[in-house]
Amino acid sequence: MTLIRPIFLRLYILGAVFGSWRRKLWARAGFAKISFGHNVRVDRNVILRTSDGGSITIGANTHIWPGAILDARGGQIVIGENGLVNAGCYIVSTEKILVGRDALIAEHVTIRDQDHGFADGAKPYSEQGRIEGPVIIGDNVWIGAKSTVTRNVDIASGTIIGANSVVTKSLLGAQIFAGAPARPLREKPDRP
Repeated sequence: MTLIRPIFLRLYILGAVFGSWRRKLWARAGFAKISFGHNVRVDRNVILRTSDGGSITIGANTHIWPGAILDARGGQIVIGENGLVNAGCYIVSTEKILVGRDALIAEHVTIRDQDHGFADGAKPYSEQGRIEGPVIIGDNVWIGAKSTVTRNVDIASGTIIGANSVVTKSLLGAQIFAGAPARPLREKPDRP
């Protein structure tokens, strides 16, 4: 029994590595504009989709967890090196979403760079087009679980966003933010 366990563990790790490689090869073969840095891991049930000239770039040593969706609908999605996009995240771009190095995006986070138009009360929302604006997320940002980031937002490097927060405006300064809409809670400690 003690000899079998290490063998199964090695087979599991080998399967995970080859599964990630196979998923990346499949994404490239679809003639999509998707590029991967060195040592990127793409888990099962991840959807990487491009349309209307959109592109996705994933930096080296980044891990995309199961069930995440990155959808570039004519826009650009860039995930920096050493990043983490956790399970169930939904990132949709029609203009530009840039995520810096070492960013941690927790499970079920939604990031979108567009909204539906709603200015004309006589028209259905589906006929009013979209309002777009870039999303820029700095280096070493941690976005807590089930948070939402909307268009025209710039999040400074080193920022922490608490779980279930809604980011509707730029967050400047490396602080801890939380709430709906996200508000500063306190300064980050200099060291743990």
